[in-house]
Amino acid sequence: MQSSRGAAMVAATLILSLTMLVCNGFAPPNSFATQRTHHHISQSTSILKSSNDNSGDEARRLKEKADQYRNEAEQMRLSLGLKKIEDLKDDIIEFMTTEEFGSSEQEQKKFAELKVRVEELVRSSVGNEEAEAMLAGLSAFSSNNNVMPVQSSPSSDINVALTEGEMKSAIALLGSLPIPVKDTLAKTAGYPNYDSIINLEEFINNLYVNKDASTEKLRRLYFQAFAKNIPGGTDIVIKDSNEEYEIEGLSKAIQQQIDERMQNSTRAMELFPRVVQDADEAILPREIDANVIFQLLDRTTFMAVEKPMQVDGGYIIRGENKRKTATQLLEVIDEKLAKESPQWKDSFQLSFVEIYADSSEQLFEDALLITPNKFAPMANKLFAGVVTAVSLFSSFVYCIDTFSENEAVMKRLKEASEQAASGVIGAYDLAWFNELLVPMLVTLGLAQGLHEAGHLVMSWSKGIKVTPPTILPSQALPYLSFQNRIKTSPKDYTDLYDFAFAGPVTGLTVSFIALLFGLQLTTEVDQSVAQLLPSLPVGFITQSTLGGTIVDLLLGGGDGILINQDPSTQIPLHPVAIGGFIGMIIHAFDLVPIGSTDGGRMSQAVLGRVWHLTFSSLVFTVLFLSSLFNDGFNLLLGFLFIYSFTQRDMEIPCRNEIDRVDTGRAVAAFVSWILAALILCPL
Repeated sequence: MQSSRGAAMVAATLILSLTMLVCNGFAPPNSFATQRTHHHISQSTSILKSSNDNSGDEARRLKEKADQYRNEAEQMRLSLGLKKIEDLKDDIIEFMTTEEFGSSEQEQKKFAELKVRVEELVRSSVGNEEAEAMLAGLSAFSSNNNVMPVQSSPSSDINVALTEGEMKSAIALLGSLPIPVKDTLAKTAGYPNYDSIINLEEFINNLYVNKDASTEKLRRLYFQAFAKNIPGGTDIVIKDSNEEYEIEGLSKAIQQQIDERMQNSTRAMELFPRVVQDADEAILPREIDANVIFQLLDRTTFMAVEKPMQVDGGYIIRGENKRKTATQLLEVIDEKLAKESPQWKDSFQLSFVEIYADSSEQLFEDALLITPNKFAPMANKLFAGVVTAVSLFSSFVYCIDTFSENEAVMKRLKEASEQAASGVIGAYDLAWFNELLVPMLVTLGLAQGLHEAGHLVMSWSKGIKVTPPTILPSQALPYLSFQNRIKTSPKDYTDLYDFAFAGPVTGLTVSFIALLFGLQLTTEVDQSVAQLLPSLPVGFITQSTLGGTIVDLLLGGGDGILINQDPSTQIPLHPVAIGGFIGMIIHAFDLVPIGSTDGGRMSQAVLGRVWHLTFSSLVFTVLFLSSLFNDGFNLLLGFLFIYSFTQRDMEIPCRNEIDRVDTGRAVAAFVSWILAALILCPL
């Protein structure tokens, strides 16, 4: 009895080996198409995707797909062989575990039947050479039929350790399997998927002793794994009737998923600006350039779930980061890239970003984005120059206009104009007016100059290239903003945040100090100078809660005497105070967290692209509704109008958009947004 059971255990080992061979694609000799199909399962995604690229030969593509699906059906017919293996394995186990089996003759007869069934199954499932090699290695099937198998101890069962050679062979065999088959085997052994396996030897041992995988379960798990490894694939329900699969139904299901993925290729780039999506085709990466990155990816860096997909502006590769952080991932890939293709980075760059997910179960997913390494501004240089010139002229006129309500100033300017018209050289003197106008211009220019200096210092230290600023006009302010376009990607969101934060906070600080200093000068000027001071109407001062409150507190005692007057009433202020007040509003607009303003860049760095888009839309809606109920000087409506043409897009991609900024920067961002709200909200 011990001898027969030992032989049965050897036969069980053979059955397991045969099962692995069947999973690996060995088919009966008369099924050549089935053999070819299995070796190409791992390439099914790229074949299906490539066939969709040739839209001019639809008939050929459909025929190729039909052939492929038919071949897959042939592969699934191997499950019939698995069913036979399952039945034979159950009989062997029953033979090994029966306590009272009868006479020794009955045991020998039963064992002989099992041996015949095993031999028939092996020879019918693989080629002759493979069958002979498998059977020759077992004493139960040697030429001497009187030799009994090696005995095993009474406590032995199928759960025995594999030898080192067997383990190496099994690992090599496992590595050659297609992804759907790997996932199927992993689920059979109790793992979520193949990627979740940490110890391959433990997995193979679990698979070796597994006795619960029925043919139906294997077949179902395989189709689920196959469907999920199609780009955009989800669970596909395949109807089964008399072991014949409905190829047409499978074809339609897979084709529908491929079509959905192709439609979503544009959606994946919706979070990126037009300068990225509409980049010149001459500088865009090609498939061969994207494959340079794809070939560097492996299980230790980035587990790609698909080949590079072409999108507007470049290529994306979906998958999972296998390193601890996004920074580590990019560093490892950069090191490999420097060795394998050092010239690649001269034209292109690799970014790790968030994109819209195709699955309805999650909002976004991580992906590698391959784009050009420089982004040319969309605005024409000549047009930008003209806009800047117009804005400078309007700023100069605006500052002069602050004196328009002062009768004494206008009278003296009129006299000087008449004298100039008479042709008398040196008959008029405007030095007194310049002494009043220049401080205002200097205050505005100093604050804005330090604003831009903050950007330049940060861009130099972070290695970010930017365009010269374009001055944006405004109907209610001297100008709206100085707009810089980023041409090369920041390393990460921290660099983007620092670049954006440095400018407006510096300008706002200078303007705030100028306002306080100017209000102090307003209370100290002598009577002769006070008669010539420029002024701002109450209606304009009350457009800012913080600014109006400071003016009322320092000049009116804080009792509301100044700000509760008629909106048209003029409040004389020192030119420095006016420059500080107006500058504070201008820099506060730069901090508004929408689009690609400095505040928008900070929001993107803190929240990421997806949530920045949501937050930005909410802020825009609040500002627009507020502008509808604002009488008189409508600063908000003018800002939104200009913004809609110039800064509505988000910023170009950083190389690392997965790691967010630290808590300190996030707190500083929210404080600055609250400060901007206090400055821009009317009293």
